[in-house]
Order: sequence, then C-alpha cells, then structure tokens
Amino acid sequence: MKKILSFLFPVVALLCLASCSDDDDLPNVDFNIAFENAVQVDGKIYVAVGQDLNVSSITVINKEQGKGALITGANYIWDGYYVGSSITPPYAYSMYISESVSTGLHTLSVECPVYADDKSPATAVVSMPVEVVATPEDLPSDGEATFVVHPSTSERNK
Repeated sequence: MKKILSFLFPVVALLCLASCSDDDDLPNVDFNIAFENAVQVDGKIYVAVGQDLNVSSITVINKEQGKGALITGANYIWDGYYVGSSITPPYAYSMYISESVSTGLHTLSVECPVYADDKSPATAVVSMPVEVVATPEDLPSDGEATFVVHPSTSERNK
C-alpha cells in the first residue's frame, strides 16, 4: 500500500502543476469597440428595433507600455447564441435588430483570440449589456459611439 501511495503522490503533484496556469503570463489588454446606430451610456449599449447594430471596429490596447497586441478574429454571440464572425481588421460586424427581438435587456459577447508581446496566446471575452428600445427616438441623447472595456482572458487551448 505504501508503494502505491508513494507512486500516486508524485503523479498527483505533477497533474496539479500541469493544470495550474500563471495569470501573469496572459495578455493585459483593453478593447476599444466602436459602434454605429448604437450608443453607450454607463457601460450599457442602446440600439433601436428596426436598426442595424454595427460594431464598426475593435482596437486592442496593450496595457503594458511599449508592447504590442493584436486579435486575429472576432466571434459575435447574442444572448448566448453564436451569430457570426469577422476575421479581417477592423473586425466589424452588423446585426439587424428585427421586430421579433424583444425590447429590454440582452447581451452581446465578443470572443477573440488575443496575442501580446511576451505573453501566452489567450482567448479574450467581452460581454456587454444591450438595451433594445422601441424607436431611435428612445436612444439616450448623451451616449457615445465608443466603448473601452477590459475583457476577461483565459489561456488558449493548444
């Protein structure tokens, strides 16, 4: 029994070390996301029924001074359902908000492979609340067309 335990201990320790990752090795980036036909107020995106929700660009900002970062695509997810991808810069995507979309709160998520100098490849995910309003007149007048967000990152599968 002692031989079995002495054999299992190093195996368990090795598995623990192999499964642990160093968060310091992941990219530390922000995304600057620009919209058309939508506005951002206090972290929430507003868009009207009957309009296109246009993400016109995603720009990566490496928070480590003097170091580069980039994404190689963007997958768009609406309320948990994949709706499309963009694989060429500026990673734009347009989604029509049809009359069948209920007014109220929804979620737009963007998932991107992200690469940064001296960091491990990662997957970055941004989830943004989207308030769908009935008409363009219901959009907030004090909104902005850009949104700087800090995505959650995790190690990319190899």
